[in-house]
Amino acid sequence: MATDKSEYRYENGRRFHGFDEGAYYMPNDENNQHKIWLMELDNALCRAPIPRNGPLSVLDVGAGSGIWTLECASRFPNAHILGIDLSPVKHNYPVPKNCAFRVHDAETEWEFGDAGPFDLIHSRLIIMGMRDWRTYFRRCYDHLKPGGWVEVHETSFPYYSADPSVPSDTPFVRWSDLMLEGLAKGGIDGAAARGFPKMLEEVGFEDVVEEKVSRAVGPWPQDEKQKQIGAMQAANMHNALQAISMTVLTKNLGWTREEVDGFLEEIQKDIDDPTRKYSNDM
Repeated sequence: MATDKSEYRYENGRRFHGFDEGAYYMPNDENNQHKIWLMELDNALCRAPIPRNGPLSVLDVGAGSGIWTLECASRFPNAHILGIDLSPVKHNYPVPKNCAFRVHDAETEWEFGDAGPFDLIHSRLIIMGMRDWRTYFRRCYDHLKPGGWVEVHETSFPYYSADPSVPSDTPFVRWSDLMLEGLAKGGIDGAAARGFPKMLEEVGFEDVVEEKVSRAVGPWPQDEKQKQIGAMQAANMHNALQAISMTVLTKNLGWTREEVDGFLEEIQKDIDDPTRKYSNDM
């Protein structure tokens, strides 16, 4: 499904898909997220118990920069890895022979020809563009081999402080609440991940496992690993705030660009306050 909508658009120095403005609010260029997830998973790409040397077929939904897809192809040389995204995957790495990319909207009918069915369907941070999770999980179920796995790595609004003494109306917490409201007006549930286990079971999946982590925003945790993750997550927030906020706040909530820019200045300072101890659930 490659059309003239398949190219990119650039806003505020970040690259977005060009498929349909408002279909997905996150930029699709590279940031620290892949490194953060590797740290969270102890350098594993997934939790699913897939064999390293088996002739696997893997689908990566929302491939973004393609870095997970490419690394999966490198780590599993006998597997075939297909990455799909709303726009062409743009990267600076050689593509292994067992890896391919296609432009495809995961919320339309799935037709992958010889690429499926799959042993593993993986997605990461597609919540800002997914409007119908139940249908998505049904498609996953229908395109998996018997005994196959679906693995979903997601974030969940709202953001909050791990310190109960921090006021509930700080700039960053207000931003989080506004994002939930704005996303909802665009048909997206920013807290959808809380309902994943029930949805997966209702679709027909068995052995459903939910693994929750609280991810710090800022280097405030005592644990050294979490401190590093928190520092990278804060850097990601600083880099992505304008990109992910502008469309949601202006087009969905009616703010002016000047209002958003002023608000984001407050948020940037708030994130850097070491007493805030911000987190969100993943």
